[in-house]
Amino acid sequence: MTDARTDDMPSGEDAMVALLLDLARALHLSYVPAFGVEQRVRRAARAWGLEVEVFTLQTLAVTEVRSGAARRVDIKRLPFNPHWNLRRAAGLLLLSESISRGRLDVPRARAELDRIMTPHPAHPEWLVLLAYGVYGGAVAVRVGGGVWELVAGLFVGVLAGAIHFGTLRSMRVDLQKSFLGAFLGTLLAFGLTFVLPSFDAARALFGGITLLVPAMVVTLGSAELVGESVEAGLSRLTYGLLRFLMLAVGIMAAATLWRFFGPLPLQIRAQALPHMVVLPIIAVGGLALTVCMSARRRDTPWIVGAVLLAWGIQELTKGVLGDRGSPLVSAFILGVAGQLYGRRPERLASTLIMPGLLQLAPGFIGTRAILALLGVQGQGDDARVFDILLVALQLVLGLMFAFMLGLSHDARASAEERGERPARTKPPEPSGPRRGGLRGPAEAH
Repeated sequence: MTDARTDDMPSGEDAMVALLLDLARALHLSYVPAFGVEQRVRRAARAWGLEVEVFTLQTLAVTEVRSGAARRVDIKRLPFNPHWNLRRAAGLLLLSESISRGRLDVPRARAELDRIMTPHPAHPEWLVLLAYGVYGGAVAVRVGGGVWELVAGLFVGVLAGAIHFGTLRSMRVDLQKSFLGAFLGTLLAFGLTFVLPSFDAARALFGGITLLVPAMVVTLGSAELVGESVEAGLSRLTYGLLRFLMLAVGIMAAATLWRFFGPLPLQIRAQALPHMVVLPIIAVGGLALTVCMSARRRDTPWIVGAVLLAWGIQELTKGVLGDRGSPLVSAFILGVAGQLYGRRPERLASTLIMPGLLQLAPGFIGTRAILALLGVQGQGDDARVFDILLVALQLVLGLMFAFMLGLSHDARASAEERGERPARTKPPEPSGPRRGGLRGPAEAH
């Protein structure tokens, strides 16, 4: 949508604004928080001689060109839910930096953006599905499962990966995907109780569907609340809550359907593996996660390290504070580590935070709480909905306290921009008509 008063604007400016909106959309799809998208688009615009104000929400990006006397407002719709692709994210960060430093003009930037956004699968489909399964099995072990929980989690993870990977062509089925993954994953976990030796179906189920837990949504929503993008943060956290609810509804629907044909599987006490065995299994799960996230090779040790860091902190706090540990402390340390990592070129803080947060997510408590509501015995005294909310709140607060330090590149750049840019007043009306053409970069300031 363009303001009707700007129909006489030069086509060069039209091309710039269109590219800026496409850049905002691409950054949004790469899990850059709203304040990061806005400041990167503003810096790119100033490099090309435009003074632009940018506002983004989960479903739209708005730009207002403030150069000269006339103004124009453009709106572009955005897909609500992006998908992981760290290779693409790194390319977009490098592109935005190159534009802001004046290294690329509009045609070259357009060509590079189109190249980055052209789908290039980093791994074959079978490897991605296997990686989902391996990670699912590793998570089943991480939450106290044994060998057979690992095997069952692997099968459920492959199923969840097929659902998640098969819906990448559509940006509109995210909630349905969460429901379908939980529904079919629950049926498969229950069905495996007839095939495999006795195992804890709850641990296998959570391990398999854990990559459907909206850990990245919670991470970005917390950052946006602290980064003064309150509208975007609230809508993102609300959407994350809906994702959790869809997972719960999927499990309950599967259990209800199962009851038509027989009783729910009995709760079996899992034989947890020793820490010396759990540690390498979690590390292998971290390697599998790099495939699921389409990570670059240089990101692999960092992602594996984040997984081990989160698990180690949580185990340490369990030894000090009790069985549940301190999700708040764990999330805070993870948030600080991620922001420090994000200060490096072509790096996103979420590359570390999201893998680590998946180790702390309260989904396993939620899985047991739902099964307890359905009458499955042996879920434990902490399997209550209130406990889920308490753990989730601690994770959000821990991340918010970490983001308040403003250590990441985007947070520091946004803060500096707010401090350096004076409050804007309405510009005086020019004495003559606006002339065509764009201002040079030196005039943009």
